[in-house]
Amino acid sequence: MDEFRLCLLFFLLFVAVAKCKYTNGWPKSKPFGASQTNWTGNWSGVIEAYPEGEMGAGWTKTLEIGDYPMANYSCTTLRGIMKENDTVRITKDYRLCRGRGADDLYIDQGDATLAVQWMNDVLVAPFKFNGVFAVSRLRMRGDILEEEIVITDDTPAVKNVLVSVRARSLHLIQMRRISASSIGRNLFPLHLLCYIGTFLVKFAFD
Repeated sequence: MDEFRLCLLFFLLFVAVAKCKYTNGWPKSKPFGASQTNWTGNWSGVIEAYPEGEMGAGWTKTLEIGDYPMANYSCTTLRGIMKENDTVRITKDYRLCRGRGADDLYIDQGDATLAVQWMNDVLVAPFKFNGVFAVSRLRMRGDILEEEIVITDDTPAVKNVLVSVRARSLHLIQMRRISASSIGRNLFPLHLLCYIGTFLVKFAFD
């Protein structure tokens, strides 16, 4: 029986390691309870762009997201492709990277890096480029991955003076998963291992 219990402990250790390995790193879904979200996979949706006639309106965007970068100095896929009537208009072959520590996140664009941060369960990226200021946010609501980009004039601030800023454009997109992730496929067998482990513990120590 001692030999059996030793084997059981090794089995439970394996389950614990496996569960840690497949913790995906993405945030909990706050509006829908404390369930773990999983952004990893391929997503697709149609872009809404305002004001009317803004570039990108009606285009289809696909977004490929790799496994969350859990280790320092590691990166994962963040590749976006935008099509208009099946014609590729824009390709963004980026990577989401983790630097020194869990809070040191950035997007590697190849020729530049863009700092990003989690604010609750929202991935936020403010940036300036060619005279405009933009804020991009990405979050998951239920099984929908939402992206919003607000672009405004980069109007200089004046101390103790309220300065109005003109909004230039608003891009909205709701994306649905079009392929399952490897992490998602591995979760079910791990749950079975937990059930088996619970049964064996009861059997061994009763």
